[in-house]
This record gives sequence, C-alpha cells and structure tokens, in this order.
Amino acid sequence: MSPESQNQSPQSVNQKSCALIRKIIGELALLLILLLAVPDASQAEVQQYNVVTDEFYGLNAERILLVPTPEEADQVILMTGKCKSRGPTEIYLEDDPINAREKWYILSDKDNINPDMQICITGNLPAWFEKVALTN
Repeated sequence: MSPESQNQSPQSVNQKSCALIRKIIGELALLLILLLAVPDASQAEVQQYNVVTDEFYGLNAERILLVPTPEEADQVILMTGKCKSRGPTEIYLEDDPINAREKWYILSDKDNINPDMQICITGNLPAWFEKVALTN
C-alpha cells in the first residue's frame, strides 16, 4: 500500500464517496431535465384508414375529395405509408365536392408545409395512388 492510502481516514473516504454520489445524482438530474425538454420526434398521431372501392362504401366511411392545392383543402395530409393492419376508419374517395365531407390536400416530399394530420392507409391502394396522382 502506498503511504497516501494508509494516511486516509475513514471519514475522508466517506466524504469523497458522498461527493461522488452527489455529483452522479446531479448529472442524472440534468440528464432527466434534458430528456424531458427535448420534444419527442413522433408526437403526431397517425390516423389509420382503409380505402374502400368505388363500388362500395360503408355508411361510416369518411367521404373525401382530394384537391390539388392546400388552399382549397380542409385538411393537409401527410401519408406515412401502409398500415400494418386494416385501418379502423374507412375513407371513400369522392369525385364530387357536393358529397364530400372534407377536402384533403396530400403532401408530397417537396412540400414545406406542416400537415394537419398524418395517415397510413390500407385497402384499395391503387385507387388511392391514382387519385392522388391526378390531383398533383
């Protein structure tokens, strides 16, 4: 043993241990504050929709019209992809604004607009993509 370690009293070791514990607690508290202050990257709620075909739509289907500009839209939508399971709400793509409950503008990768809602969809995806392509 070195002479220094032999000269350290138990009280001195206790003080150093307490100081180390206080420092660790302080750093953990700071880390916790930083974690709470940083916003979660995926706070937006993603709505799930099942796209129903032109031949049939359920009574509870959200009947929407896709529009070519965000100014015309009731909702600006970002599509996050395909739902892992069948979407709990159905949407029917209208061709006429008279029967549509809402007008949606679908964001593209080029748009610098904050969406009102993010969605994932299942169902008749070819019909969805075809109508989105017609509006853009």
